[in-house]
Amino acid sequence: MSFAIVAEFPLGTYRAHQADGRLDLLPSPVRLHAALLSAAGQGVRAESDGARLRPSPIDREALAWLEGHPPDALEIPAMLPTDGGAQAYRAKGFFGVREHQLVFATRVDALSSVAVGAPIAWLWDDDPPRMVSEALAALCGEVSHLGTAEAPVSMRTGSARATHRLDPAATAFSSAGVVLEVPRPGRTSALVAAHERGVGPVPPRRHDGWGKSEEAAVYPVERAAIARARYIPIAERVPDAPWPTVVLLAVDTPIAPERVVGWAVALHRALVSLIGDGAPALVTGRYEPGVAKPANRLAIQYVSAAIPASPVADAAGAFALLVPNGADPADLATLDRALHALDQIRLSARLAARVTAPPRVLAGDTFWRPAPVGSERVWVTVPAAIPESRPVRGRPWTIGDAALLSVGLALRERFARPSGRSAWYGALVDGVRLAGAEVLEAHKLNSAAGDRFVHHVRPEVAVQPFRAALRLGGLAGDRTVLAIGQSRHLGGGLLTPLDIPAGVIPRRNSSLGVS
Repeated sequence: MSFAIVAEFPLGTYRAHQADGRLDLLPSPVRLHAALLSAAGQGVRAESDGARLRPSPIDREALAWLEGHPPDALEIPAMLPTDGGAQAYRAKGFFGVREHQLVFATRVDALSSVAVGAPIAWLWDDDPPRMVSEALAALCGEVSHLGTAEAPVSMRTGSARATHRLDPAATAFSSAGVVLEVPRPGRTSALVAAHERGVGPVPPRRHDGWGKSEEAAVYPVERAAIARARYIPIAERVPDAPWPTVVLLAVDTPIAPERVVGWAVALHRALVSLIGDGAPALVTGRYEPGVAKPANRLAIQYVSAAIPASPVADAAGAFALLVPNGADPADLATLDRALHALDQIRLSARLAARVTAPPRVLAGDTFWRPAPVGSERVWVTVPAAIPESRPVRGRPWTIGDAALLSVGLALRERFARPSGRSAWYGALVDGVRLAGAEVLEAHKLNSAAGDRFVHHVRPEVAVQPFRAALRLGGLAGDRTVLAIGQSRHLGGGLLTPLDIPAGVIPRRNSSLGVS
């Protein structure tokens, strides 16, 4: 976007009312225009005609530009309406006439407002003329609030990131997005005329007294030169999956969670045996000295058909071979030949699982089935995950931090790496938090059972299996396959979707009150 007007709320709240008295959830372009007009007509840039202050011609031209150019996009942050729910009881009638002292219940929304998690912005694709942009920048500095005085605002021009875009083809039957009022040509003149009618001439002194009526003076809201525009959410690009390709091997044997690692190791050994000498590092995980190890290599996980979002059909379960980004085509061809030659996976002399179908290839970013309508998808480590580091020195450390670090290490190619392992690990935890990842629950398992959930671990890391439930924020899509932890390449730490009714678990960063 080339030009934007940005509003920041120092108190973190926005409070205003719609024309019918209801709480306003989001400042519209009409409200923005009115605030700038108020600054132009009553601020330091206003001009006097001898009796009243009026907007200068330059500011009138800037406001006219807004009337002819509704914002092309909006930046709408996380917002949450709060409702005070108070009622006031007020007598309305005339002094001295008791039988007319009627009491009315009136809703008081002094405690109602909208919590705002970040600045709100109105964006335009094309820059306005220089004189207009300079005038708008100056007027922004004169705006003190967009609604009531209890919710001050600081405004400026600059840049912003669009979250919603104007839909010019929207009709009355459109349902997506948010509908806002936008000013049309003539709006400034209509508001100026309404203001002059409301102010009127200076009353004579004899009228400067009290009246018997207690009815509050109500001025009609000027509705001329207003249109409605629909802004629809911009479909955010799903981040690249760390394992963009998944090969499913359906088997005839259901596998208990605590035995998945052992079966994954057995499958791994079978593949290495079928490939023979010269098996690629993609499969073995052994890289030549001096070769930088990638964030991920080939991972082997097990997916049960009992999982509601599982892509497995007509089988008890399937082994999922997760192929990482940047895999060499020659290595993939070698792996493909081994998979087509595999007919069974043998855990021991007595235990074997038969491959029941040819390998099936799926995309890593659409691996899981979509979440049901009205539900929220969170992620649970199945069967368990193993920490990849000792606690980081110099900062509080919990099992939840270990879970976030494991997410960051699986996605570490997206984050800058500072010098020093402790600084790097701390930066990864902070980075995944900023991206919206959140640990909803995490707990350690019995250490004595650790060998069931890991095949090999570095000597400096204690084997302490844990289970966790997480949100991934903007780090992965709702259908992306991801595994975390020290054992993610051999059967551990698979993030399995759990769909729950929306709103059951509160969000640390509440979502927008309008869609």
